[in-house]
Amino acid sequence: MTNQTAESDVRSNPLYSKVVAQINEEKLIKDLTSYQLNRIKQMEELADEVSSSADESVRKVLAENLQENPRSVLSRLILGLDGLKAGNTDAEYLIVDLMKDFQKTARWPIVEAIAERILKDNAEHRAALHSMVEAVERLRGKKEVRPYLEKLASMDEQNPDPDVARRYGMLILEDDADRAGHYLKQAAESYARLRDYAKLEEIWSTLVDRFSDDIPFFEKIERILSGYREKTRIAAYFASLVEVYRQLEDWDTVILLLKKILIHEPSSNKARSDLVRAYKQKYGGHSLLNEFLRISEITNVKKPVNTCIASFERNIVFDTGNFVYHRTRGVGKIASIDPTAIVIDFKGNEGQKMTLEMAISSLQPMEPSHIWVKWFTNPDEVTDLFQNDIRGFFRLLLESYNHKIVLADIKSEVIDRLGFLKAKDWSSWWNKTRTTLKKDSLFGFNPQKRDELILHKQEISYNDELDDRFHKTKDWNKKLEIALEALREPESANAATSCAQFFYEEERKTRDPAMRFQCFFYLAKYRSRYPDGRIQSRHSDADLIEILKASDIPAILRISESIDHLEFKERLVQLLIKGRPDFAEILKQLLFETPIKAHRYILNELNHRNETEILRSFVQAAFRRYQDYPEVFLWAARSILAGQWNHPWMEMNREDTMLQMFRLLKPLSRIEEKGNRLKNQLLRDIFGTTNIVADDLMGTPLEEIVKTAQPASLRRMSALFREVPYVPDAHKDNFDAFLSTVRPDFTSARDEIDEEIEERPVDLLPPADVILVSPAGLEKLRNHFNHLVNVELPENSRDIGAAQEKGDLRENAEYKAALERQSSLQAEITRVDAELKKAKIIESTSIRTDIVTIGSKVSVTDGKGEKLIYSILGPWDADTDKGVISYVSPLGKSLIGKSVGDTATLEGGQSFKIDRIEKGL
Repeated sequence: MTNQTAESDVRSNPLYSKVVAQINEEKLIKDLTSYQLNRIKQMEELADEVSSSADESVRKVLAENLQENPRSVLSRLILGLDGLKAGNTDAEYLIVDLMKDFQKTARWPIVEAIAERILKDNAEHRAALHSMVEAVERLRGKKEVRPYLEKLASMDEQNPDPDVARRYGMLILEDDADRAGHYLKQAAESYARLRDYAKLEEIWSTLVDRFSDDIPFFEKIERILSGYREKTRIAAYFASLVEVYRQLEDWDTVILLLKKILIHEPSSNKARSDLVRAYKQKYGGHSLLNEFLRISEITNVKKPVNTCIASFERNIVFDTGNFVYHRTRGVGKIASIDPTAIVIDFKGNEGQKMTLEMAISSLQPMEPSHIWVKWFTNPDEVTDLFQNDIRGFFRLLLESYNHKIVLADIKSEVIDRLGFLKAKDWSSWWNKTRTTLKKDSLFGFNPQKRDELILHKQEISYNDELDDRFHKTKDWNKKLEIALEALREPESANAATSCAQFFYEEERKTRDPAMRFQCFFYLAKYRSRYPDGRIQSRHSDADLIEILKASDIPAILRISESIDHLEFKERLVQLLIKGRPDFAEILKQLLFETPIKAHRYILNELNHRNETEILRSFVQAAFRRYQDYPEVFLWAARSILAGQWNHPWMEMNREDTMLQMFRLLKPLSRIEEKGNRLKNQLLRDIFGTTNIVADDLMGTPLEEIVKTAQPASLRRMSALFREVPYVPDAHKDNFDAFLSTVRPDFTSARDEIDEEIEERPVDLLPPADVILVSPAGLEKLRNHFNHLVNVELPENSRDIGAAQEKGDLRENAEYKAALERQSSLQAEITRVDAELKKAKIIESTSIRTDIVTIGSKVSVTDGKGEKLIYSILGPWDADTDKGVISYVSPLGKSLIGKSVGDTATLEGGQSFKIDRIEKGL
């Protein structure tokens, strides 16, 4: 801006003149502590004038000033307020940044004024509300901040700021205890998830004193802390809760809480003693209380406390009028009991008498609420529940099974014991019932044991159910699935925050690049879903790009392979495109990753960027190495047959693609040793079905290809299909019939060998559980084994005995050496024995001379022109001095499958040209 232009603007625009004057005055102010409230008010008035003005020259001069002086109060205030009115978030940041600067210098009247000004335009501006709370509390006391805290608390109902919830809850505690409890519990839950134990402990005593009756809340805190293995902390927190219920003489709850403490801290003698005292209070009128305490050994601190508890609670229910179960007589009722004998009335067998010891060992105590007792006393009630209230029936059943039951036990109850169903009706009934139970928040299925139904002690919200599943799940990818599910649903905001806290901690401590990437991706997604959330990644896209730049390609491939979630794989692809000049080559290699996930996305990205040579090379490699990457080849083949890859780089036509699919059929029997997923997939991709009938093939894509295919291609398809071992002969005949129908010129070629079928070296090697060996090599190994067992091991035993006779074994070097030799011999015997069990003699009939196989004798010329002769035998035959090499050696592997005239090359660059192939055995 020239002086002449500036002077012209000043004369024509008074507002411009004011702004320039203020800019000049600001240059004389040293720091923020020099600003007075009235000056800020003047700037706000000036900001209103700027917002009302259409003259952009004013905004321009303020922006120029900001560029020269980024900490300018004038420019940040006016441009920030102007941006706030216009909805410009970038400009709005300026006013928030200015407000924070004044907070740092404790200029609270100015902070209040700026916050008040922002709230005038946006009553729900979080940063302004937070600043208002801080300023008003310091200027006028805690009570005056109530309206601002209330506003923040109501705005953040789903994903509350724990500090706001805590402060607001404490502020209204005396006026509205129920509402205060709601916010304080929210704060406590968040602090527990964030592991902010100092702040949790600030409100813990208040929660215990005022809301001790909400046991489910305290159990929720217990679950959260258990996920972080905070056992000692749980015990300490619950100890204060025990005191409340001890004062109330609520012994059932005291016992419940003490048992929880002992689960987390079983070595606590105080909790153990307190539990015994609580038992004495609860069961003071029981005639055998002391006897059962003695039998349980609960007062013996050397005995496992939880075993003692189980013993005592099992026995203490033996009392007159209570129920028991006998494995042959069923349910019975105790008629009388004393230290010497117990009398039970079973149905149809009343007055049965047995000693107390026998009763304890042979009878199972039953609660009156147990389903078997209900069936014993009132079978009509149980029948009515089953027929008219399935939810009530399962609640009764699960309470009888300690709140969890496996599917086999459900089936046994409703069919065998209660007789409500016939076996043939089970499946349809259970499918319908399972759907009903899944919709009920009282019931759930164990994430670690999918056939186990669980009854929650209280209705668990979807949010809590997700949180519980997340912390119980050990598998990383399943954890991530649950965390992403929590992000999708508004009612699971707390669970999402809990998951985010986990990934935040993992990101901080992990050294695994793949985990770091996934933590970052989740936290970024969390931040996008909850922009005002307090948890965010320590990293940025730029940080991850630097990791990718510093990584070699194999490391990047490992990162991608470890990422299971599709969206995260796509994020990784975008970072690679941004950060790696060789991204196209890396993406090509990622296309060979299985299972098929982000492949379509990668291909589209490469195509969009005109990486035609890379794409052409990928397709060629997928077809050439179809046996190495069958899933990738099938994905490519399906895309070609469906017409999805109609691009200039696509050179494969549908006929060649179909022929290559036929070539894969036979090798799949070796490639997929377990299961039939790929085999069935390939059959469906070719024929549309696994049940091949000639008429059913009409109207399929295969028919279209057959109509126009070359006769030679049809003969090859037929010949290749004939070689497939897992397809019935009838299906092969049906395929030939189909070919003859569609193409009357087709002639079967059952005896024709497809010259294009590759015989790969890997097909010539034995499976992993077989070791091929010559007869001489096998004999050599057997002799070695016998020598170890019959000579060396006995000698070693004698050495150990002789060393023991010399006295002090701690300083006996001979004894230690003999023991080490014993361990070495035993390991060697185990290894050789295992190898002998895998041994298989090389059959002379399997040795070929057209190509190198195991058992061949090969004459070669090395890179220096030297003539060499090698026999390729098993690992026990190997003797390089005699020219015998193992088929598992690098040279042996490279020679297998080669023909005369071929060259075998090792990784180090040594080459060997094959001159002659003979039988070596």
